[in-house]
Amino acid sequence: MRRRCTLFGDRVPEGDSLAGDGPAVIDRVLEDQSLLGSRGGPVPSPQWVAVAWTDPADPAPIGDRSWLVETTIAGDPDRGPEPVKMVSFVAALASLSQAGFAERYRAHRTVAAAHHGTSAYHQNLLVDPADGVSAVSELVFTDRRAYLDDFYLLPESRQVVADDVRGFIHLRGSRSMLVAETVVRA
Repeated sequence: MRRRCTLFGDRVPEGDSLAGDGPAVIDRVLEDQSLLGSRGGPVPSPQWVAVAWTDPADPAPIGDRSWLVETTIAGDPDRGPEPVKMVSFVAALASLSQAGFAERYRAHRTVAAAHHGTSAYHQNLLVDPADGVSAVSELVFTDRRAYLDDFYLLPESRQVVADDVRGFIHLRGSRSMLVAETVVRA
């Protein structure tokens, strides 16, 4: 399915500002990003404040950047009462063609399913990669406990995931943030 992903650097759009009749979701970046550091990594400073997901047939929201994405959804849409959602803007390795990146990114679904305890995983491949972004990933965990305990399901999961993503993702060029999701229109 196709969707539009629009990034907002300095404001969270109001739901009624998303014109159209199609599905629309706003992901607001959380002020507290400390959970991202729970696995020993650095806690990044937010570089954006919101992301809107809209139907491509609807008018594009006015944001800082907007991309058309091809979305593949894996997992159960049941997100629990207080889900934890991580949105990652993914940069491809410069050594890969767009087709090569897309193939590796799509194949990563199998690795993610075996090694992350997500309730939902959305892969959003940019139709026309731009601005150093090739894809946008959405990992959803049912709650904080699931994020902390099930981000890596098996003792070897951290290494397996790291080995896989090193083959197609430019890690220093990619950015992740925790967000709160608001469904504007289903």
